[in-house]
Amino acid sequence: MAGPLARMAGAGAPEQHSMDFKGSGKRLLAQFRPERFTMYAMIACAVLSVGLSVLGPWILGRATDLVFAGVVGREMPAGATKAEVLESMRERGDGGVADMLSGTDFTPGKGIDFEAVGGVLLVALGIFLVAGVLMAAATRLSTRAINRTVYHMREELQAKLSRLPLSYFDRRQRGEVLSRATNDIDNIGQTLQQSMGQLVNSLLTIIGVLVMMFWVSPLLALVALVTVPVSFVVATRVGKRSQPHFVAQWRVTGKLNAHIEEMYTGHTLVKVFGRQEESAKQFAEENDRLYEAGFKAQFNSGIMQPLMFFVSNINYVLVAVVGGLRVASGALSIGDVQAFIQYSRQFSMPLTQVASMANMVQSSVASAERIFELLDAEEQEADAVPGVRPEELRGRVALEG
Repeated sequence: MAGPLARMAGAGAPEQHSMDFKGSGKRLLAQFRPERFTMYAMIACAVLSVGLSVLGPWILGRATDLVFAGVVGREMPAGATKAEVLESMRERGDGGVADMLSGTDFTPGKGIDFEAVGGVLLVALGIFLVAGVLMAAATRLSTRAINRTVYHMREELQAKLSRLPLSYFDRRQRGEVLSRATNDIDNIGQTLQQSMGQLVNSLLTIIGVLVMMFWVSPLLALVALVTVPVSFVVATRVGKRSQPHFVAQWRVTGKLNAHIEEMYTGHTLVKVFGRQEESAKQFAEENDRLYEAGFKAQFNSGIMQPLMFFVSNINYVLVAVVGGLRVASGALSIGDVQAFIQYSRQFSMPLTQVASMANMVQSSVASAERIFELLDAEEQEADAVPGVRPEELRGRVALEG
């Protein structure tokens, strides 16, 4: 096996491959096949939780309508009907106010119905409570599936290492192989724990909120969707720029880990041959490469979230302006606009979260590709014909001359 001095001369460098993000991502997801029933249960809990959560803003909007209707009705003359009050306003030249109040279900002379408001708020509280319990269950199931999958990947990797020929380790630095079995596996586990459950929740929230937005107001829903293509372009452009840097980051991490491991295990040889300066120089070079790759990867992926927040704020302004105009015309109630503004935030937030999780997903897939490369390595072939033990063992020593 090549020694540390040979490594310093550049021998045995690991092969470098371009990242197959789609293929490696699919293969990583396939690792969850044994945990598919746990994943199905997790998705079911998440669907129910998100379904209840998206009802919350609409229910709170009804509470707002009840309060506003009570405030308006209290100021109106008792005994008159809503139509009579609105007609009187138009005759006095307050047509704009009459149009706005036409979308409010008030009763002249009647104040706030606190009992009805309290009932609506209790329903909202119950819905949010059940949604929270279901989301906690989904998180537990997700954590269980991820930990089991990573556990089986470690076992598979350990079994693979025992079947590899010595030539595999001769061509590679030992620390680089160890980095795949430790750093890359840990990175997959940590990034999946942080991103998988949140990613599922965000995607379901986008779908649920979109349905509710079209139900409340198709026009405002179309206004909210205006910024989606911009968000998609931002996420796609930034994601493509980040992918190669994450590949480089974990490749250089493996090489730096290999150099450190060999310099410590071969410390005596380094001292004997006076290679301390060369060892320190190589460490500095690899450390600089890791800094450069890590900085580019994190910066390119980290800039996505501020950009998505900017797009989200534009969407918020558009919805608020158009919603205000719809309330002024009487087409929507104040509660509907309040609910829709909350929906626009709930719609933009998952998009931002999905975009911000792109760096975790890319980092995880980059580590997975390095692990799959090791798992796909050619194994040592078993002997074609098993050795035959001789029937009689004899030893003979002859001294001549």
